[in-house]
Amino acid sequence: MPLFKVFFTVGILVLVCGVSFVMIDWIVHSFTEGLRIVGTRFTIAGIVSIMLAYLYRYHKVLGFLFVQFKLKINKQDKSSEWYKP
Repeated sequence: MPLFKVFFTVGILVLVCGVSFVMIDWIVHSFTEGLRIVGTRFTIAGIVSIMLAYLYRYHKVLGFLFVQFKLKINKQDKSSEWYKP
């Protein structure tokens, strides 16, 4: 799980920087148009990094659920062919 810690930590840091840039632009809104754009991008990048961290952490569980869902769909398709005239 070393990549989870790295992605999560970086995601939190980037998210905090992005939110602080947006807040600075909100407070000092006279000449800081660029800070809002950069802050929004940093905030989105932080959220994506945190999502990647949790996807990495639970990828085996998600893979298992995906396989079970796929088997359930295939099972329904196979049994629906039995009743064709």
